Amino acid sequence: MDSMSGKIVVVTGASTGIGQAAAEAFARDGATVVLAARSEGRLVRIAADIENAGGRAVPMAVDVTDRTAVFEKMKEVAETLGSIDVLVNNAGIGLLSPVEGMDPEELKRIFEVNFFGLIWCTQAALPYMIRQKRGRIVNISSVAGKRALPHISAYCASKFALQAFSDSLRMETAEHGITVTVVCPPRVDTTFHDTPLMRQKGQRMSAPSISAEYVAAEIVRATRKGSREVVVSFYGKFFVFFHWLSPRLLDFIMKRLWMRLAMKKTKKAGTEDQG
Repeated sequence: MDSMSGKIVVVTGASTGIGQAAAEAFARDGATVVLAARSEGRLVRIAADIENAGGRAVPMAVDVTDRTAVFEKMKEVAETLGSIDVLVNNAGIGLLSPVEGMDPEELKRIFEVNFFGLIWCTQAALPYMIRQKRGRIVNISSVAGKRALPHISAYCASKFALQAFSDSLRMETAEHGITVTVVCPPRVDTTFHDTPLMRQKGQRMSAPSISAEYVAAEIVRATRKGSREVVVSFYGKFFVFFHWLSPRLLDFIMKRLWMRLAMKKTKKAGTEDQG
């Protein structure tokens, strides 16, 4: 695609963070953007901002874990706007928890949103892309889908599953002129890390972060090129390369860093108790 002008782009998880930034970036590039998420009020406001800036946006309130609702909404988009040219599967949540104390319901929720929600949206959009013999499916993964980290095993597992699903989907849909792109950002400066499931048990290290707008620009670029996979930022590329080069060494370094973090937390807790 030389330009996104006139294309119909559906972005899930568009009410905040990467999804919102990606929707705004696609709109600036000339696409009509369908904003999909549960928060209808936020979607309406974001759509209004895009329209005021000269773009075209349509809010679409839907829970990606509700398969029936997803199919109904995708049908509505295709019939109303004429096509679905690009689907950006961005909706996702995290879970901060050691494996030993992981809550079964929270684990299920991670996969319902991050993996099954992505599958439902893909299944719902595919018939229209196959019919028009073209389309782009862009799945937002993470460097944690290339290299697992401690205390976010559920999130990592869901992203690893996304990678495998995308590879299989790519082979199945190639004959229909459909490309499948996986985008793997590192830590991004959004509210993702401030959600209830990410503010509970477990240890989390501070790490370099990049802006959602930076990731959004990479998503648009990868979509236009029909790239197979994009690891975003030098830090992200280095982290993935380091894992490929010496996974055992990286294991050792990560374990040492997490042990040091645990010691700091224990020391801090003891100081606060004494105070």
